Amino acid sequence: MKSKYRYLVPNGITFASLTCGIVSIFLAATEQYSTAGALILSSYVLDLFDGAAARHLNAGTEFGLQLDSLVDMVSLGTAPAMLAFMYLYNNDIAAWYISGPLCVLFALAGAFRLARFNLLPPKASGSKDSDGLTISTGGATLALAVMSELTMIRWQLPAIWLLPLIAIVALLMVSYIPFPSFTGVFKSRTRVGTLLVLFSISLFLSPLSKAWFFWNNIYLGWSVVRAGYSQTEEH
Repeated sequence: MKSKYRYLVPNGITFASLTCGIVSIFLAATEQYSTAGALILSSYVLDLFDGAAARHLNAGTEFGLQLDSLVDMVSLGTAPAMLAFMYLYNNDIAAWYISGPLCVLFALAGAFRLARFNLLPPKASGSKDSDGLTISTGGATLALAVMSELTMIRWQLPAIWLLPLIAIVALLMVSYIPFPSFTGVFKSRTRVGTLLVLFSISLFLSPLSKAWFFWNNIYLGWSVVRAGYSQTEEH
């Protein structure tokens, strides 16, 4: 008989993710953007492991499912929105009445995405593609965008581009565009090896945040193009 304490493992990972999100909000409020962004990315990574741990230990519960959604809303919905708003506002990149509503829109889109996912039947929830961009990837995208801005190199874009990016990511979360899961992206060893080599090369050319952000955007763009191509074939 398996120990009842096995439930502590996935829930402990989820609470660690929540801690990262809460501390990230505190740090963003005090203009410590790099550390705040790193904590959001830490929460993103932890979010990948709590579900895997629950499945591996057969420790999935309704409590864990609800806790995971609440934590995602804080750590990958609210915290990235706070980070983006404070960065834009305190650096005089956009007025609060422009960046504020956009960041609120991002958080609301994340809440909508979570609620829609929780209403899906088990079979649809376990499919390889998700309907709309997940809040975890959306939050990571926003954190990576801000961290990329903090890493100054020659081809730096004007930071105002963050405004349309926030709106685009919010729209992707409420859309029905199918985004493949990581198991779908890394379903073959050849693809995994190729992507690791390309990512390693990109690390020599740019800082980690920019390399990660670049490949994250490749994933987003590829998913949108794939969805458009599928629609064209159907018609």
